Amino acid sequence: MQPFEKVILHFDGDSFFASVEQVMDYRLKGKPVVTGGERGAITSASYEAKRLGISRGVTLRDAKKICPDLAIVPGNYLWYSVFAERMYTIVREFTSIVEEYSIDECFADITGLDVVMKMSYEDIARVIKSKLETSLGVTFGVGMGPSKVLAKVASKHRKPAGFTVITSQNREDFLRELPLGKVWGIGPASSIAFSKMGVFTALQLAETTDAWIDHHRVSLPYREIRAELQGMSVKELSLEYEIPHSIIVSRTFRPPSSDREVLISQLSKHIESACAKARRYGVCAREMRFYLKTQEFAYKGYECSLPLPTASPIDIIRMVKKFINRIYVPGVLYRATGICLRGFVPESHLSSDLFGESVGVEKRSHVHKVIDMLSRKFGDHTVFLGSSMKALGDQKIRERGKTLEIPMLGICRTTNIGVVRCVE
Repeated sequence: MQPFEKVILHFDGDSFFASVEQVMDYRLKGKPVVTGGERGAITSASYEAKRLGISRGVTLRDAKKICPDLAIVPGNYLWYSVFAERMYTIVREFTSIVEEYSIDECFADITGLDVVMKMSYEDIARVIKSKLETSLGVTFGVGMGPSKVLAKVASKHRKPAGFTVITSQNREDFLRELPLGKVWGIGPASSIAFSKMGVFTALQLAETTDAWIDHHRVSLPYREIRAELQGMSVKELSLEYEIPHSIIVSRTFRPPSSDREVLISQLSKHIESACAKARRYGVCAREMRFYLKTQEFAYKGYECSLPLPTASPIDIIRMVKKFINRIYVPGVLYRATGICLRGFVPESHLSSDLFGESVGVEKRSHVHKVIDMLSRKFGDHTVFLGSSMKALGDQKIRERGKTLEIPMLGICRTTNIGVVRCVE
């Protein structure tokens, strides 16, 4: 990769939403699948569907005409976010310089990692790619280059499951045939504007002179793209942890159960974890979605707005109990539950409400600060709610064998000798 200063990787999940659906439901593997059934428009198409001419621009009606056996599934953004988090985590096992660009893409700076791992940059990229695909069951297009723009261009070059490296030796050949409109950051309108100035390819933009750029008053974003196409890294990876789009917690449990209270307890445990993470970000959720997954891998979910933005599990569990019967079917065996919090606002931006309900939220926040402190010191779920007992507490009782009962504000605390169970 020398003489470039940086080595940037870009990972792009292939037909990510549709691929995740195929992973989660083995019956869809190898079949043409599209997501977006809940919207009436295709949001993702598997490569089996793409080979038939079905893509995001095709209506569901026309897609069914092309392929009567097409599997149309509603988008499950809870699972897509879970897979995205796994992707980020795996890449961070190799480098801490990771930008979470979107739900199916990320950048990573591996400059200098060749010395640490005693491997070439190309081999390091292949190792990460292999681990992603083995762990997630989803293939990735991977691009490597000296800048973010070149890495992203490279990842799109061979789809699916491709790996493309842009170096100082092949950069010009690679960009010579690349239409300017295919470059990240240059949309259709900008492409037309550049074509009127005689620039049609990525290489032509890269080879423009400073005088030409000044004469045509090219704005800063396109000057940066030009520099990146030349092999200079001017777009830094964004490592800031902004307010998350969503927080998702889900897990399969054994044995499967049709007991409504067991399912609520499993959800309660997830809600506690999700709220703890929201509090670490200093945010409160305005919306939530929860789901149940059957033994046949069928999902049923419900989403709603919360009365007040909150990071208190008590408020969210109350909503789950209120609406769970809308998706719960007695007698059906369920194997997994999940919760998604979203619509976040900074905790500092909350204002008082007319009826004083925010006062109760504020009081509970003091309790949660203590719980969070104990969790940091002794581990997650050191203190947990009584509603999580069936999912978490009873398991710990079986493992440790002894229960003590003391009054503790409706909260249960685990200790080295068992569980301190609340007496309300």
